[in-house]
Amino acid sequence: MGTLLELLGSLGTILFSFTKDVTEEEIEKNIKSLKEYEWFQNYFIDDKYEQLIKEDKDVRYVIGKLNVEKMKNNAGYHKKYQKKIHKVLLGNSL
Repeated sequence: MGTLLELLGSLGTILFSFTKDVTEEEIEKNIKSLKEYEWFQNYFIDDKYEQLIKEDKDVRYVIGKLNVEKMKNNAGYHKKYQKKIHKVLLGNSL
């Protein structure tokens, strides 16, 4: 059941991801906010991930879409986006 819900959530994300454009300003603001978290700082230890965060359009799009206020106040949303960022970084590092 959990896998089905995760699949539906992923499909929803894909379908609705096309409804909002992300600006460079939003991306940079979100990166600055994410740097407050140790898990995000750890990506900057690895040059490969740091480069993806700075240059890869898919990674930057996912980062730009997140709602930093919601992330600060909602542990579930925080975990969800942490996994989403991890997944896009791994997928684009190949």
